[in-house]
Amino acid sequence: MRSQALVIIAFLISAVAYAQDCSIFYPFKEGVSMEYTNYNKKGKVESSTANTITVVETSANGAVATITSIIRDDKGKEQFTGDYTVRCEDGVIIMDASNMISPAMQQSISGMEVSMEGKGLTLPNKLQAGQELPDASTTIKAGSNGITIINMTVNVTNRKVLGREEVTTPAGTFNCYKITQDTDVKLMVAKTITSVDYYAEGVGVVRSETYDKKGNLEGYMELTKFEK
Repeated sequence: MRSQALVIIAFLISAVAYAQDCSIFYPFKEGVSMEYTNYNKKGKVESSTANTITVVETSANGAVATITSIIRDDKGKEQFTGDYTVRCEDGVIIMDASNMISPAMQQSISGMEVSMEGKGLTLPNKLQAGQELPDASTTIKAGSNGITIINMTVNVTNRKVLGREEVTTPAGTFNCYKITQDTDVKLMVAKTITSVDYYAEGVGVVRSETYDKKGNLEGYMELTKFEK
């Protein structure tokens, strides 16, 4: 009996350690909270998103984190609440397709019947300047009573690690990997944007900037609070 108990305890310890060490770019730990603030190109607050890791489950080759997300408008009024998942498999983060949807879009489809399919964003533990990352894509359909009102596709391509850079936000100063990518969004009309994301170890994205085709800044997002 004692030996069986020790085996169970050893398994639990190793499982928890695996969940914590699975990815160096995302905190797979229950209770961790992250607040992001979205700004327009002039630095005016447009919305904020509060994410809390509510559940972390181990799997055969990694871990799965469930995150509760609350989106608020520029006045702090709650607009949308929902859950999404982030998986880690063999040291690679796989982000839920909902991560590719802007807060404004999430608000607009709130309350509708929504279906999503596609290939999520991935991020390996080992990054280096010049490294190319896999493409991602998703198709979102939303409607009511079986009638599709919104049919949107998002394709993320040309993902590349540019190097490392120190980034300071209201949440602190972070040593980040700088990653650029192109995003094509088709919703009645097509739009292409380029984004630059800054990833810090143990945290994830700490800043994200979006630019139009001409290279003009359209807006940005920053990590404004981080609590372990």
